[in-house]
Amino acid sequence: MDYDYDIIVIGGGPAGLSAAIRARRVRTYNLLPASVLVLSNSEPGGLCNWKEVYMTGPGWSYKGDELLSHLMEDVSRYNIEIRKEEVTGADLGKEVKVVSTKGGQYSSLGVIVATGMKKVWNEKDYLGKGLLATLKGYKFMEVQFENLCSENPGKTITFIGSQEVDKTLSFFKNINNDRMGVKVVVEPNVANEINFPDDAVKGNLSKVYGDGKVEGVEVKSDGQIKQIRTDFLLIDFESYMLHTNTTSFLSDFPLENGFIGVNRSMATEIHGVFAAGDITGPPFSVAKAVGEGVTAGLECYRYVYNLKFGCDAPMYAFYPIHDRQGNPSYFSVPELKDHHRPKVLGRYEVGSESIIFPDTKIDLNPLNRKLVSLCDGSREVTEIIEEVSGYLDLKKTAVRKTLKELVEILVRAKDMAIHV
Repeated sequence: MDYDYDIIVIGGGPAGLSAAIRARRVRTYNLLPASVLVLSNSEPGGLCNWKEVYMTGPGWSYKGDELLSHLMEDVSRYNIEIRKEEVTGADLGKEVKVVSTKGGQYSSLGVIVATGMKKVWNEKDYLGKGLLATLKGYKFMEVQFENLCSENPGKTITFIGSQEVDKTLSFFKNINNDRMGVKVVVEPNVANEINFPDDAVKGNLSKVYGDGKVEGVEVKSDGQIKQIRTDFLLIDFESYMLHTNTTSFLSDFPLENGFIGVNRSMATEIHGVFAAGDITGPPFSVAKAVGEGVTAGLECYRYVYNLKFGCDAPMYAFYPIHDRQGNPSYFSVPELKDHHRPKVLGRYEVGSESIIFPDTKIDLNPLNRKLVSLCDGSREVTEIIEEVSGYLDLKKTAVRKTLKELVEILVRAKDMAIHV
C-alpha cells in the first residue's frame, strides 16, 4: 500500500489533539507507534482556549489556553506533525483514504474526524473586544443584549450562524427595539429564508479584522470575499448546536444536520473512519471531546495495526491481554519484510558518538547514520538496503541485520513506525 501516514486527524481542537497523541504513542510497553498528521484550518486548540473550560466543575477547570498548553506539550514531545490547512474534500471509501486540502493531498489508512461544531478562524483574538458568543444560553444573553443595546445605540452588530440563527436573531430584535443596526451572515443553502432580512449575506466567515477591536469581518460568499463593516460581532453557537458547519467536505458521508453518527468505539459507518468531539453531536463538552478523542485514537490505531499486520494489537492495559483461547498475547516488533517502509517519527540529534533520540540512542557510525536518514517512510526495506550497500560498499546481509536491529530499538523507544 502506498500512503503518507498511518492516521490523519482532521481538526486541531481538544478531541483531535487527544486522538492524535493517543494514536501516535499508545502507552502499552514497547508497542509499535503510529505516524500521525493533524490537519487544522486554524491554530490548534479550537474552542477550548477561548475562555475557562470545565472538565467536571470549578475544581477541575482550565483558564485560557491552559488546557491547550498541556496537549501541545505532548504534541511537541512526540513530534506530531500539524499542518494549518483547510480540508476541502475526502475520499474515504477505499482502504487507503485520501484527504484533500488547498495545499495538496494526503493519504492514510485511518482517518479521525474531529472538526467540532463550528469552523474556527481568528475569532479568539477579538473576544471581549467587540466579539460576543451565545455560549451561556438565552437567559444570560438577555442581560448582555440589553446592556449592549442601551450602551451602543446607533452602532451595528453582525450575527453569524447556521441556518438556525433566525431564532437568536428574533430574540435579539425583541430586546433591541431598533436601537442598534443589525446585519446577518448565514451559511449558504439555508433551508428557511423567511425570517432573514433581504440584505442578509449567505456565506462563511473567513476572518475577523480590526485594530485592537472588531471593525469588520471577511465572508466568503459565492466564491468571493466580501468585507462587512461592523462594530460588534455575535457568533451564534446556539444555531451551530442545531446544525454544524464543519463537514462540508464530507459530501458522500451519512450526516444528520452536519453531525456524524458513531458507535461506542467512535467508529462511523465507513471502515477506518472514526469521529470524536462536538462533531458527534451533544452533549457539547471539553471533557467529552477529550474522552472521545482518546477512544477514537486508540480504536483507529487498532484498526490500522490489524490492517497492516493481519492481527490484533496487544494493547495492555486498554484491552484484554488474552486471546479468545485464553492465551496471553505479547508484543514483539513485527518481522521486517521487504515491502515494509520504516519511518522515523521522533526528533534526533547527531552527537559526537551517538545519534540521540528522546528516549534512546544508537552508536554513531556511517551505516547507522545513513540508515536513519533513509527511514522516512518513502522507501521499502529492499530499497534502503540496496542504496546503503552500494553507498557504503557493504554486503546486503550485513545491512539488513543492522537495519532490523535499528528498527527494533527505535520501535521500542516509540520513535519509529512501520508503513506497509
